Amino acid sequence: MATAPAGTEATAVWDAETLARVRHLHLRARTLTDALLMGEHRSRRVGQAIEFADYQEYLPGMDLRGLDWRVWGRSDRLVVKRFETETELPCTVVLDLSGDLATGTEGSHSVRPDLEGSKAGYALVLAATLLYFLHRHGEPVGLEIVAGDGVPHTSLPPRGGRNHLQLLFLLLASVRPGGVAKLREALVRVGSRVRRRSWVALVSDGMEEPGAWLPALSAFARRGADLRFFHVYDPREWRLGFQQPALFYSPETGEELAVDPAGAQQAFEEVAREYVDEVRGGVVRFGGRYLPVPTDRELAEIVQAAILDDVRVGRRGR
Repeated sequence: MATAPAGTEATAVWDAETLARVRHLHLRARTLTDALLMGEHRSRRVGQAIEFADYQEYLPGMDLRGLDWRVWGRSDRLVVKRFETETELPCTVVLDLSGDLATGTEGSHSVRPDLEGSKAGYALVLAATLLYFLHRHGEPVGLEIVAGDGVPHTSLPPRGGRNHLQLLFLLLASVRPGGVAKLREALVRVGSRVRRRSWVALVSDGMEEPGAWLPALSAFARRGADLRFFHVYDPREWRLGFQQPALFYSPETGEELAVDPAGAQQAFEEVAREYVDEVRGGVVRFGGRYLPVPTDRELAEIVQAAILDDVRVGRRGR
């Protein structure tokens, strides 16, 4: 057994399986991030430094021009100078891990989902990669878990440091899909406490009535947040790819529905298109950016489309 990293508010004890999942998440996130940053040598911020503020521990990927070699010579520590013109961008990943994320994974309501080959696992690896990528660029990162079971914390505000990132990964490794997201209430609650002018990634399958929860995105707009909506879905969910009548049920509510694909396929596809158009339009209307995330798409493409281009040209609005 092992405890959470020193210096955090966590008090839970973590078993070997959890720590193995942390290592898996860390390896996947690091591998994806390294691939994205290959050949990228420019500083993540633009502008001329004006006044020295303090030092920050050097992390791989930071601009080598900021290293203070005199400190290294005296103490064998690699640190980077920070200046008053360099402002941090608080970043929060909001992860919806309600029961519907367990779709297609047998036994996923009682055990933690596989990190490979499952819808919930894809969402978890995506969240971990976003957190790791932003951490590598020196930004404070935080995590909000909506629904889900098995974790001692569901809200950790943005902070810097390796210990904090380790705690975030421990939470991701421990949580399993469960419960109902109640997206409207959850987004109003989270949106009201994110830091002003921050960067927010909402990772969700959006499997609730869009008209009920989309207006809650205005809570992020009022805080001046730069919102990205990562719409996670298994492509099989949006088509009736079977031949025989079947009985469907909701993992969240237990509601059952008998479906005959012979007569319902065309109507189902039309409903799916209308649903996607409504979600996309609502996200844009409330100031966010809509990013479709099919689970058969490479994660590196998702992260690159979401944030890498912004990092390469410098933080917009600074």
